[in-house]
Amino acid sequence: MMLLKNCFLRIIKDFQQKKLMPLKLIFFVQSSTLFILYPYLTIHMRELGINVEETAIMSAIIPVVGIIMPPVSGMIADRIGNFKILLSLFSALGGTAALLLLLVPVGRVNIQFPDNVILGVSCDSSGNSVYTMSQSHPCDTIPSPNINATLQSCGYACPVNLLNETEFKSILTSQNYKFNVYNPKTSKNVTYNYTIAESDMPEIFKRQMDAREARKLKNLEFYNSAIRRFTKNVLFFPVRNAQLSELDCNVVNTKNNENLMVCGYESLLLKVKQRVISFKAALTAMKMSDADVAENRLRYLEHNVKWPDLGNKSTRCATREHDSELVSVEVELRNETTEEPYDVFRTEGCSRTCILTTLRKDICTNNKMQVEYNVKLTFWSYLVVRVFIGMIGGTAFAMFEGAVIAILREHKADYGLQRIYGSIGGMISSPLSGMLIDYASNLQGYPDFRPAFYLYAALKIFSSVLMLWIDLEFKAPASNVFSDVVSVLKNVEIAALLAACFVLGTAWGYIESFLFWLLEDLGASRSLMGITITVGGIAGIPLLVLSGPIINKIGHANVIFIGFIFYAIRLLGYSLIYNPWLCLIFEALESVTSSLSFTAAVTYAAKLSTTTTDSSIQGLLGGLYYGVGKGSGSLIGGYLMKAFGTRPTYQIFAVMSLVTGLIYLLFNITYLMKQPQVEGNDIVKKTPKTKTQPSIAISATQNLEESKARKEKIALETQQEPYIVDDIEAINNAKNLDIIESAQTDNSIEADHKKDLEKSNKDNKSGVRQRHTQQNGLVNPAFEADFHQGCTITVEEEPKCKK
Repeated sequence: MMLLKNCFLRIIKDFQQKKLMPLKLIFFVQSSTLFILYPYLTIHMRELGINVEETAIMSAIIPVVGIIMPPVSGMIADRIGNFKILLSLFSALGGTAALLLLLVPVGRVNIQFPDNVILGVSCDSSGNSVYTMSQSHPCDTIPSPNINATLQSCGYACPVNLLNETEFKSILTSQNYKFNVYNPKTSKNVTYNYTIAESDMPEIFKRQMDAREARKLKNLEFYNSAIRRFTKNVLFFPVRNAQLSELDCNVVNTKNNENLMVCGYESLLLKVKQRVISFKAALTAMKMSDADVAENRLRYLEHNVKWPDLGNKSTRCATREHDSELVSVEVELRNETTEEPYDVFRTEGCSRTCILTTLRKDICTNNKMQVEYNVKLTFWSYLVVRVFIGMIGGTAFAMFEGAVIAILREHKADYGLQRIYGSIGGMISSPLSGMLIDYASNLQGYPDFRPAFYLYAALKIFSSVLMLWIDLEFKAPASNVFSDVVSVLKNVEIAALLAACFVLGTAWGYIESFLFWLLEDLGASRSLMGITITVGGIAGIPLLVLSGPIINKIGHANVIFIGFIFYAIRLLGYSLIYNPWLCLIFEALESVTSSLSFTAAVTYAAKLSTTTTDSSIQGLLGGLYYGVGKGSGSLIGGYLMKAFGTRPTYQIFAVMSLVTGLIYLLFNITYLMKQPQVEGNDIVKKTPKTKTQPSIAISATQNLEESKARKEKIALETQQEPYIVDDIEAINNAKNLDIIESAQTDNSIEADHKKDLEKSNKDNKSGVRQRHTQQNGLVNPAFEADFHQGCTITVEEEPKCKK
């Protein structure tokens, strides 16, 4: 309870700083944009037909820009000082640039075939029941399939040779046709007219579907109304008149007293109209003849049928009186544009046929196929857009982090408490984006990522407006950014930090790139993918609230080491799960790997940098973590997945994280802990330096030899001065603080000191400030070799009560 109370107290206290409200809102919106789109980019690439190897190559190229742009833009930001307009511009540009990814064409399509196949059953000249399947959806057939068939419709299959595609389309979309049935025995000719209502016309005829849009193909249904292409040169015309017939089977006794199933056509007057008949049939695939190849069809011979209420029997076709009928069909052809009739098509030789449906898995071994379009165009156009987005995003990131550090230092606020609102934004936006993608995908019938892109662009533009509210007037421009950055990078401690961030970014990049890939293979929905972000965000809030005290207690380097260990646990856990919901357990560990460890890295970098290099160092840190690190994780992970598989690759990355963490811990123990630590220089404690307040050297040993010659002179001159410098507490404070508060005892002492200081400045042409002491006084050695001018430094006199 005390921990929970402490969390709320810290949040409430921080929330009371009104000047930080725009920053909190920007964190909320910025993180929302990241988690709306970026987690789904990998599966978006997959839907465009970009394979694992191409994804890995892209992930290697894009981070090159990621490492260059953040430091460069950070240095520009430090040089400008108040750069909020530039930051706002890049944020808005990044949002609109992401919409260009929607223009990238599909390169490869994995097309899912319909769940059912359509078969036509008719009688051949030998009295056998023959099943025919069109190869419009290629089928790798089972040699002897056993099917569960459902009777859908009966009618006539008519040959239509020597027609071009325009005439075929005109016939298929015709709403009027008629049958002429001639009986040679009675010399009677009967005509049946049919009109198809607009509501009974299939949508597939009203607009042409592109396979790149419809990833799962659908059968042409409307079995009782639609004219369909049965094989390459045969059309099927459904019959709905009671005078015509449907398929029916009966059991008869043969001469050998064997029961035989005889199937043929009966009048619908004797049957219940529109009844649903399902039956089982045992088939054998027939060897393809030249005619089968020409017609692009597969044929099967029926052996046994299990008809409702009649049992399982051998079958043959019945001989009916109407088998001798001659049937022709006439179709009215209409102009596609004007819809005016321009001709009548007539064909003869139609035969009675019924349409059946059965499950595809019962008769075919393949359920999908891959179709390739312009793969190179897809690859290069996607890469160019992603590189451009990377340039814009990296620039905006470096500037934003620099602005955050500057504002927090100005208002003495906590970085982790601001990131809370970013986590809340991610918790809300990621599942929302997943649900919108699922909703749009269900409507379209294929994965549709457009809602995520539109929402991302809108929020980026909104955040660009919010960035105009932040106050950076206090941030003075740096005069020599490059030399300042180089001096900071010479510190071994910050070099080790940047190397650790690179490896952390590699582990994070692999998870970000291929976790959703793994979950999709496990059958997870986009909504579940979004929930993973929410779980990690909820678990990370307490650690963000307490990140400041935790880091102060155990140290930045130790927190980063803990991040390595938890990355190893996460990666190993992902490699062992088979239920996609179990990933939520390991997503909760993101509270340590991202929320806590990256907060430690950011504040560590701020501690080791200076006020003139904040944006530059934060840009370099972000470039290594989000740019090169993430890209390396994607590149290495992609090739390892190709070579070893998905699960072993997760385990390889787990070992890498563990080993790197142990090396960093060993370096921290053997080297960093033995070095003098920077004091009073944390993100919320460091006071910006001005030109009239130069920094004071921490170590005195470097100045002792240089100042030996001046000590005697200073001692002689200060014998006549009123200052006593023997307060040890004041000396210790002077070592660590940039500014030492002046504490004057009386006006006369202050006036005398000013006169002496003016005299000392005149005498000392080199700019060395003289220190005044008595014989029993002490001098802070950190001040002995200070070559700056124009800075008043005084030391408290020992209180009289201590004398």
